[in-house]
Amino acid sequence: MSHQAKPHSAVRRLIVSEILIVLVLLGSFSVYQMLYAQKPEVEQKQTDVVRLNVDVFEVRPIGFQELLTGFGTARADREVIVAAQVTGEVVEVHPQLKVGFAVNAGKAVPSGEGPTVSRTGDLLLKIDQRDFRERVDQASNRIEEAKTEIAQLNVQQENVGRQLEKAASVLTTLKEEFGRIQKGVQRKVSTPSELNRSLLEVQRYEDTIIQLENQAAALPHQISAAKQRLASSLSEKTRAENDLQRTEVRPPFDGVLSEVFVEQGRYVRAGEQLVRLTDLTQVEVPISLSVDNFLQLDDDLAQGNRPTVALAENETSLPKWTGHVVRVAPEADPQSRTVQVFVEVNNTGDESSLLPGTFVHARIDGRSYDSAVLIPREAIVNGRVYVVDEAGHAQRRKIQPGRRLQSLVLVEKGLEPGEKVILTNLDIVQDDQEVVVQSVSGPLEEIESLRSPVLRPLNADE
Repeated sequence: MSHQAKPHSAVRRLIVSEILIVLVLLGSFSVYQMLYAQKPEVEQKQTDVVRLNVDVFEVRPIGFQELLTGFGTARADREVIVAAQVTGEVVEVHPQLKVGFAVNAGKAVPSGEGPTVSRTGDLLLKIDQRDFRERVDQASNRIEEAKTEIAQLNVQQENVGRQLEKAASVLTTLKEEFGRIQKGVQRKVSTPSELNRSLLEVQRYEDTIIQLENQAAALPHQISAAKQRLASSLSEKTRAENDLQRTEVRPPFDGVLSEVFVEQGRYVRAGEQLVRLTDLTQVEVPISLSVDNFLQLDDDLAQGNRPTVALAENETSLPKWTGHVVRVAPEADPQSRTVQVFVEVNNTGDESSLLPGTFVHARIDGRSYDSAVLIPREAIVNGRVYVVDEAGHAQRRKIQPGRRLQSLVLVEKGLEPGEKVILTNLDIVQDDQEVVVQSVSGPLEEIESLRSPVLRPLNADE
């Protein structure tokens, strides 16, 4: 009996549980309906139109001159390494032979009474002259010996000529005497011994004439050889005098000592560097320009003009030096795609000198525009801009952008004077969206805000 009661008890518990679950669900649904019926109705509010605050740029045509910019390092237009031209010991140096010392070269100055005289330049150093003076003296002695020899040979040549002339005259007389004696022998008037003596005398003078003729023929060669020795001695003396002069080292031009490699007592050889001399009056600056910028200068240079260049210490500073483009490289650099132009700066005309080694920013006068439209580059998105119409709505418009000038773009087509181009919130502005203008700027303000000058205003239509 106990085993049959257990299944019936489990069934009853299951039925009771299901009934309780159903009652709970029905109660919950009734409570939800009661609460929902008591919920207050939400009032519907009308959505306001969102207006976007923007900054705009007012289109104002402006005349300006483009400035072609580039960087370069100044270098001396004239700089030399002064080297020793002879070998020897440095026995004397200038007391101010130090870096930065300004030296003067010898210059020709007119004399008040006579011809032009030469002013001796500063003596930088002197090499021992004793061996070179001895060479000059030796060459001078050989010159005098050659001159004496030539004079003696000339006298000898004259004497031989006179002797030859006299011997020829005597020989003629002797031959006449020989002919007379020969006829006398035939007529039995003269003896054969007289004839023999006359013949011997004729032969002796003939031998004398031959000797004199040989001497006369040899003397021109001897004189020529002596003259060659004289010329060689003169040349040797000139070289010796030049070497003697080279023992005194003087600057080839006015300048400043940039480096000094020698001191007193040092033994130097020919070709050894002594000092480096720099001329600061003329400085050259190689400037690399883009090919596009160079083409603007090409026509001007072809006409023989020298474009003006303003040089500054950096992009933002005011120009301190003025120069001119004097020449250009014959080819472009294929790596950087630039062309080098060379700017010449005359330091005698500027208040402060441009020193070699100075890194400068160059601004070269380029193309001029009478009336052009410039807008900030940031206003252009995919070749289009947003313009605020008269109703205060943003209107998307396609433009034709042209040359880029740093943060400004030259607009060739698509904008009219007085129109306002949106500069801010371009990522969220929508076409025909109502906008509120917060601030208005123009081309002059944008030009002044450029990090470096790339154009110069000529006039502006305000």
